[in-house]
Amino acid sequence: MQTGIDIVKIDRLSKYQNDEKFLNKYFSKAEIEYIKSKQNVLQTLAGLYACKEAVLKAFGIGIGAGLDLKDILINHNKNGMPFVEIDAKFQYYLNCINCKEISVSISHDGEYVIANCVIM
Repeated sequence: MQTGIDIVKIDRLSKYQNDEKFLNKYFSKAEIEYIKSKQNVLQTLAGLYACKEAVLKAFGIGIGAGLDLKDILINHNKNGMPFVEIDAKFQYYLNCINCKEISVSISHDGEYVIANCVIM
């Protein structure tokens, strides 16, 4: 089992919430639509960003080490629970560490958002 955690001060990303270049660099079209559909855009943006960082940390790699933030697709089930969508590139990394399951969680409180990833 491997874990990763990330914390973001929400207002740190305020300059990026309307920056299309930033959004397209780190998020899929579906993620951008999800972010923009939420009442608290900035909180959602920070949550997804932290979640992607937590996934990278669980894999023990940083940004640009083969798996980019945009390669990590965060979606939500009908109850709002986040999960990682698996594509071929991401599956390769899962196979490299013999991963059978990946779980993520995002939580907001005040000025901060925290995300956790557990890989088993």
